[in-house]
Amino acid sequence: MEDVSTLAAAVGKIPSGLFIVTAAQQDRKEGYLGSWIQQVSFSPLMIQIAIRPGRPCYDLIKSHGRFCINVVGQKNGGIMKPFWNPDSIGDPFSGLEWYASPRGSIIFPSALAALECEVRSTFTPGDHELIFAEVVDGHILQAEDKSLTHVRRSGLGY
Repeated sequence: MEDVSTLAAAVGKIPSGLFIVTAAQQDRKEGYLGSWIQQVSFSPLMIQIAIRPGRPCYDLIKSHGRFCINVVGQKNGGIMKPFWNPDSIGDPFSGLEWYASPRGSIIFPSALAALECEVRSTFTPGDHELIFAEVVDGHILQAEDKSLTHVRRSGLGY
């Protein structure tokens, strides 16, 4: 068996997209930069996110049952930077252009697309919880842009 550092480096080579996951309820709004998001069903149209309990959005998603995935494009207008460090202090939404959809989802117009989701089930296989959600509305915001992808140095950290 390979040593852990080699295994971690190999797992880190799995590419993923980059996303700003947002949740809102009444006057409270949260968001985080996520990469572990994948489509898991055609019918119904469903996605899965992996989120570590304690991250911004976790409690709000669990209590409200709704969230929005803003797909980060290559021409993203800087929407990632305020969400890069989950421990930073301050409102990451200030200074960014965003709006609330009729469903109450926070959407960034500079994102490539936005997926409004409703939680259907959860599963906790390790240190992250998998949240399975149905996509109930979708928006193409920057049709000419392309998805931004990310490859980590190690499978043992973000």
